[in-house]
Amino acid sequence: MPSRRQFIDAMLGGLVVVSGLRYWRSNQEEAVLLVLHKRLDYLQLDPQGARAFAADLVSRRLLSPVRLKLIGAVAPLYMRMGLNGHDVLQETIRHGEERVVSSFLLSSDFFVNGADTTRIVRYLGFYDPLKACSNPFARFPARDGGN
Repeated sequence: MPSRRQFIDAMLGGLVVVSGLRYWRSNQEEAVLLVLHKRLDYLQLDPQGARAFAADLVSRRLLSPVRLKLIGAVAPLYMRMGLNGHDVLQETIRHGEERVVSSFLLSSDFFVNGADTTRIVRYLGFYDPLKACSNPFARFPARDGGN
């Protein structure tokens, strides 16, 4: 008959194996999509555009692949997690989420359409302020018929 210590060791070993498998099988692009759907749940996102953005963001290696894979590994926990505190872990997670969300919104037609939350948000192309000529915040003056 196994002792309590052997039982606890076996359970911890199993937990480590399952966690390792979840990490190994997690996908960076799926993690980006999780962040988008969690933080932008009030918007209607174009599914193909969101996937294209996730692929572009991952290919540019602007975010840590380890952190993205961790988010993918703990996806059920991550989706339920509320970030109300101000400890280092929550601040780090919030900072990463804000980077993903702001990059997506700048790369989409959200601001071009006047930040209208009733419209479907479509991905236009990855926004890079150093390479792009377009400014999503630019407003062209209305032309009147007389001038």
